[in-house]
Amino acid sequence: MTVGIYQQLRSESTEDDNLIDSHDSISDLAGVPKDNEVDDAILKKKQSVKRIFGYPVSIPFIIANEFCERFSYYGMRTILTIYLTEKLMLKDSVATDYYHEFVALCYATPLLGALIADVFIGKFRTILILSCVYCLGNAVMALTAIGKWAIFRSDELIDPFSGTVDYIPAVWGPLLGLHLIALGTGGIKPCVSSFGGDQFMASETGRLQRYFSMFYFSINAGSTIATVLTPELRGTSCFGESTCFFIAFLVPAIFMVLAVVAFVVASPWYVKVPPLGNPIVEVIQVGVAASKKLLYGMTVPSPTAIYGKSKVEETKQLMRVLAIFIPFPLFWALFEQQGSRWVVQAKRMNGALGKFTIQPDQMQVFNPILILILIPFFETVVYPLMKKVGLPTTAIFRMVFGMILVSLSFVICGFVQLSMEMRVKDYNELHNTSYILSEFPKSEQLHILTTLPQIFMITSGEILCSITGLEFAYAYAPPSMKSVCQSFFLLTNALGNVVVIIFQKATDRDVVLYFMWAGIEVAAALLMYVISRYVQQPLEDYRNKNIAGAAAAAAPTLAELEDKERKGSQPYAE
Repeated sequence: MTVGIYQQLRSESTEDDNLIDSHDSISDLAGVPKDNEVDDAILKKKQSVKRIFGYPVSIPFIIANEFCERFSYYGMRTILTIYLTEKLMLKDSVATDYYHEFVALCYATPLLGALIADVFIGKFRTILILSCVYCLGNAVMALTAIGKWAIFRSDELIDPFSGTVDYIPAVWGPLLGLHLIALGTGGIKPCVSSFGGDQFMASETGRLQRYFSMFYFSINAGSTIATVLTPELRGTSCFGESTCFFIAFLVPAIFMVLAVVAFVVASPWYVKVPPLGNPIVEVIQVGVAASKKLLYGMTVPSPTAIYGKSKVEETKQLMRVLAIFIPFPLFWALFEQQGSRWVVQAKRMNGALGKFTIQPDQMQVFNPILILILIPFFETVVYPLMKKVGLPTTAIFRMVFGMILVSLSFVICGFVQLSMEMRVKDYNELHNTSYILSEFPKSEQLHILTTLPQIFMITSGEILCSITGLEFAYAYAPPSMKSVCQSFFLLTNALGNVVVIIFQKATDRDVVLYFMWAGIEVAAALLMYVISRYVQQPLEDYRNKNIAGAAAAAAPTLAELEDKERKGSQPYAE
């Protein structure tokens, strides 16, 4: 059906093109007036707002909000798999399902958040309302972790040696909390960074770029600190239990409250752009019109006649970009298992490092640390070296190569798993025991740092694939649909987590599963290469046409130059 719509858009008649050659849409033909009062009010607000070191006074509060929110999200998410398996006593497969369902919702709800903000209530109210939902979800996670309270308790375990009683919380509480958090964090995801961008004047490109750099740094700082801290907190004891997930969830909840406070305090200084409409709605409208034209032929008007040639061309370009995104769910399917399957693998390994013990969920901290180290390394060493030896550095090549590296990370992971299983087998034969992998003494198992090579490989693949994917979505998207492309790119992450839920039931053996995922990722890389062969040239043509059009609009026309010359002006005297 999608192919049919695309073909219908391609086959728009010359008659329709001529009809609206000088107009963008039927609304323009109707002579609908354009009102600039909102733009003028926003401009006056931006000019009058207080500034600190040249930046709008609200910017530090937005960055503080993002730091606290990311601390809250990653602090909770880091310990989630351990919480599901060791506190709620769920099977590894069930815990993996719940984990990936949660992450999928986190990356599916940005479309909803963007729609609410752009069409109905604006970014400020969307962020505020959904942040309160977020806080409620965190509170539910913390309170329901206190299994001692009868309302949240499903069972209890008594340690015969220490006498401690560990209460097992009922699963409904955490699931309710996770769904509220997913709605909150996903809903505000597309709004916060762009809301910060709204505070700047159009001419402040340098400050805007530095703002996004600080914004990105706050994300990594919050996630890194939280990933180290919350596993330590859940390892302590409280309420007479051997663990303290209540405090481990309470700290992220407090940080989310601080995020809301930081956001609200700066409210008088914000530039609040009203809802201006969402391009997603327009894309759907064009798609519906193309479907009707495909089904009913000449009896209905064409999409070009209704929405204009420009909008139809933009929709076609969007569909080409989305075609390149088709293999991305398979990339995310492997990448997101760092927080589920890889944590399960790590918790069966030896984490002792002198007097310190590395918790299995703390291994996730190496990803953001490596990201900060490897990004400049790739920019200054890897990419120039690729050019020097004659390898292409196009976005498509980098993404395909990144998927190959992600596949290799799972090959390494599979061999690590195989080595762990062989250790158990050899130990049982030598000592006449009957251990299984989950019960095998950790002191006899591989060290947890053995997983560093696979983490390094998947992080390198992330830089080549994920970061390049964001760049690709921005560079090739139509000018009015860049935010739409970003939202759809996030949606591929949600679909990837759904893929994990489906495929992880293929086998009970983890080692087989890891090698299976490696093969799937190679297939995804090949699929991207094949798709690119069909859409790469139209993508480039549209982009080059836009660049040429922008350059032509910015440069003085030949007639203007001749006119200035006749009048004796010197246009290039400067």
